[in-house]
Amino acid sequence: MSVSFERLIDGVIDALQSHVVPNSNDDFVRGQVFSAIYALNGLKLAADWKAGPLLEQVRLQDDTFAAVRRLADGMIHPEIPTTPRVQGDTSDATAIEALRNDGDRQLGQLLLWASGEDARAADRDAATEIERLLRRAICDQLKIELATTPKSMLQQIAGGEREGSAAQG
Repeated sequence: MSVSFERLIDGVIDALQSHVVPNSNDDFVRGQVFSAIYALNGLKLAADWKAGPLLEQVRLQDDTFAAVRRLADGMIHPEIPTTPRVQGDTSDATAIEALRNDGDRQLGQLLLWASGEDARAADRDAATEIERLLRRAICDQLKIELATTPKSMLQQIAGGEREGSAAQG
């Protein structure tokens, strides 16, 4: 997404929040304005945003895979992909999303393995560290996902938030 498009959407949202909402005494109109703000936030986030956050998630997964490979040295474990999985400046969101989804599946398999008896029997300390690492990585991925998801319209109305973007929170 171009910076000018993002600024345009932010400007419209700011104008609605700064000038229309405070000057409207009609609850129906205010509700409609908040609906428009919600839709604009969604449009801004959906307009070609996907590649950046998806790449961030894939790189986070790759770092996690490398750390698991290092910690699980000598242990029998599920397959760990060769990293990095993305070379260069890829912007194909569909391909990156497929990599991310496959990485999620593999992280889940590694988590099941690390929290299971086979891994604990082989090296309890390493298995515990791998499990902790995987859980933290999954939480970090969720933070990226939540940063690119618009806040609930009801949350914006109830809280009277003046944010121009859900990604800022």
